[in-house]
Amino acid sequence: MRKISRRKFLQNTLVAIASHEAGRNLVWPPEFKPTPSSKVLPSVAVSKGTEADSAETILKTALDGLGGLERFIKPGQTVAIKPNATWSYPPLTASSTDPRLLGALILMVMNAGAGRIIVMDHCSLDPGTADCLRINGLGSVVDNLDVEKIFPDRNLSPKDLFCQVDLPSGKAFRKLGVIKAAVEAEVRINMAVAKSHIVTRLTMCLKHMMGFLETPSVLHAQLEQGIADINTPSPIQAHLHILEAIRVRLPTGGRLQAGGPETDSTHPQKIKRMNQVIAGIDPVLMDTYGCTNLLSLKPEEIMHLELAFESGVGEMDVDKALREERLRIFSTGQTPLKPASMKLW
Repeated sequence: MRKISRRKFLQNTLVAIASHEAGRNLVWPPEFKPTPSSKVLPSVAVSKGTEADSAETILKTALDGLGGLERFIKPGQTVAIKPNATWSYPPLTASSTDPRLLGALILMVMNAGAGRIIVMDHCSLDPGTADCLRINGLGSVVDNLDVEKIFPDRNLSPKDLFCQVDLPSGKAFRKLGVIKAAVEAEVRINMAVAKSHIVTRLTMCLKHMMGFLETPSVLHAQLEQGIADINTPSPIQAHLHILEAIRVRLPTGGRLQAGGPETDSTHPQKIKRMNQVIAGIDPVLMDTYGCTNLLSLKPEEIMHLELAFESGVGEMDVDKALREERLRIFSTGQTPLKPASMKLW
């Protein structure tokens, strides 16, 4: 009998699970029936699941709704995946990326034909990289799937891990140090978590890009404009954003915490189970959707969101995007229409 590698076994397993899950609900409800106008792939796809749906299935629905990973990844390309790996709290606390979601994405990227996969994030907080990756469970995922990893540890990493890039459209920052491997990658995937934040009130796709920086704290000199700047066209601009909202850390009781030990079981008023994943190419539209639909905040009150919109990074009119199908909402398990005539948005 021919032996298969561990990686191939995991790939085959994911395909089987995803195919089974997706096959449970292929009927289009009336509001999602394909129409002649549905010939342009959306710029944002929202996947709404239930507690019975796996993280993998919710993610797959969002990516399929966007046109599939083949829209972004060509065989043999180098792909950089940036999860949220900074916090040393266990999984299911909406502090860091859900390890199951990261594992599912890595396997899907493998299936898309990536020649090289590098998982990276700048662990800028104590107790440092090793403890963070052990406690939040992301380290074991990366190690078990045998992909490369680059996790700069506070200010302890060697300088040759970074390089300088220009931000031609930046207003507060025109040049920044960033993780060199992110620049060298042909595809960059920004994998954010929807949650509150003590400084900016929330952190979603736009702010999460700070983890690509050599020194994330340097942005605090002009933080709100800096967040907008790092999302303008540059060598680290993300090709695909994924916003995790399976569990969302809410702003409650006047306390805005981006990490903590609470779960949706121990503190349901702070950690809410929403079972959603949003995927897209417009981080402004994604964060705007997240403000009103996930965190009950007014988008116009989030300064870096307004500044990113003014910098041309994306759009803020969710209703218009829904009407024109640049933003589409899918129930988990739906298989979106992808005719050969479909164009990229």
